[in-house]
Amino acid sequence: MPENGSGVPKAVKLDKIDYLAHKITKNNKSFSLLAAAGWLCLLVFSGPVLAETIEILYEQGGSGGFSSSDWPWVVFALLATFLVALWVQRTQYQQRLQDKEEELERSHARLRNAQRIARIGSWTRDFETGETFWSKEALSVLGIDANDEALKHYETLIHQDDIDRVTEVIATAYFQGGNYQCDHRVANRSGQEKYIRLAGQVFLGDGSGPVHETGTVQDITDRKLAELALQRSEERMRSILDAAPYPILILEVAEEYPVLYANRSAYQLFGIDPNISSDELKSREFWSEGLSRSQFIDAVVSENHVFETEMVMKGRSSHTFWASLTGSRLEFGGVESVFISVMDITDRKRIQQELERLATTDPLTGIYNRRSFFESAHKEMRRAVRYSQPFAILMMDIDNFKSVNDNYGHQFGDSVLRRYADIVQSLLREEDLMGRVGGEEFCALLVFSAEQGGYVVAERIRKRWMDEVFELNEQQLSFSVSIGVSTLVDDSESIEDIIERADVGLYTAKRSGRNCVIVHNGEVGPRLTEKNKVK
Repeated sequence: MPENGSGVPKAVKLDKIDYLAHKITKNNKSFSLLAAAGWLCLLVFSGPVLAETIEILYEQGGSGGFSSSDWPWVVFALLATFLVALWVQRTQYQQRLQDKEEELERSHARLRNAQRIARIGSWTRDFETGETFWSKEALSVLGIDANDEALKHYETLIHQDDIDRVTEVIATAYFQGGNYQCDHRVANRSGQEKYIRLAGQVFLGDGSGPVHETGTVQDITDRKLAELALQRSEERMRSILDAAPYPILILEVAEEYPVLYANRSAYQLFGIDPNISSDELKSREFWSEGLSRSQFIDAVVSENHVFETEMVMKGRSSHTFWASLTGSRLEFGGVESVFISVMDITDRKRIQQELERLATTDPLTGIYNRRSFFESAHKEMRRAVRYSQPFAILMMDIDNFKSVNDNYGHQFGDSVLRRYADIVQSLLREEDLMGRVGGEEFCALLVFSAEQGGYVVAERIRKRWMDEVFELNEQQLSFSVSIGVSTLVDDSESIEDIIERADVGLYTAKRSGRNCVIVHNGEVGPRLTEKNKVK
């Protein structure tokens, strides 16, 4: 809070992040002074001891192999060693300081962006220094600049009808500590009134006096005006909300959350018969899951306001859609209620899901692309190591695929790749992973599968692919595949190590005549027996 006659702090231009950086810089200076003091102490306290030692050794006739002329060099070496150690420590400290400053700068940027979007500003007060740091967003919310005299006397901004209530709330927090929140009106230099939500937290020291305070100021004008409109006149509110272009629901905070009001846009969105009154509506019919309704309303009641929560809603014809809900707690006709605005975001959600799908899947086959497969494989490996469970990797390459493209064209080659991906997926379990990691190379991860299980699945894939027949220009074509198999043999391995072993098995299969399965788990050479070599 800005400083006034009752001891509220003085405003300065620095914000919270700048303040922290300032404290770190002060610590760096303290470190330098401490190091210098330590060096001086070493000289003062070690000098007499070294002198006495030199004298004793000298009297003993240099029996230790040193002459009196050597000892100054010993002292010099000790001091030099100390100074080098001190320099190394200081360099490391400066690097850590630089890292912290960069981290603070990134946090500073994120904080400013978040405050700007939410129309909220932050401030903090150090009771020891009497300084209050305001963010630029806080000044924007209040409609003043950093040099405005009102920062020195914040009460001059508060509406006269609200000043006693604000002062009482803050004084109580200073006495008891903890959180406080108070809504009040302010007037900027143009005379325009705003509704501000002032929220803060006071930290008490050992002597029960406040030592630190931090808080926010938020522009809640739009929301407050809407609430006041509801409170002044229900009929007037109904006419306003009916004209609103976005759907609005008002639910009572009671068992089953009865519907008190739904505007015309809500009737249209949910497909409600216009002849049905709001009293006949059941709020549970609007949510795809009853638990989602309870969780959302409980959050609004607990926090007073919930902003843009995404969840699945349901229309009267049982069709579902994605919606973004914003809720506020209020009184409607003297009843504790929740005001909910609904925005249909189905199209936006579909676009988002499609973008996510395109970013994670191979556009030709629809399975994981290389990056997404490796990310998922890393997670599966961590889980397998944590629970000591086996898994197998299959590296697969369609034999002589280049000749397929050369002889029959890329369009036919693409259809072969798509069909191969479909066949392999049909032979894998739902929990297994499959990705296209190269042109005609595929990789599969089999969870809970040891070496024998991986080999059996690979053989099943190989045989099924041989049976697949393609027809092109009255020709019947079939193809073969070579497969390398590896498993996790050591918890210290990386997923890249296991895939590399499977890759070695794959290329061994290629060199061995193709159309076979080779298991390779880290021996000097891959095992190639009649059992696992099939021509």
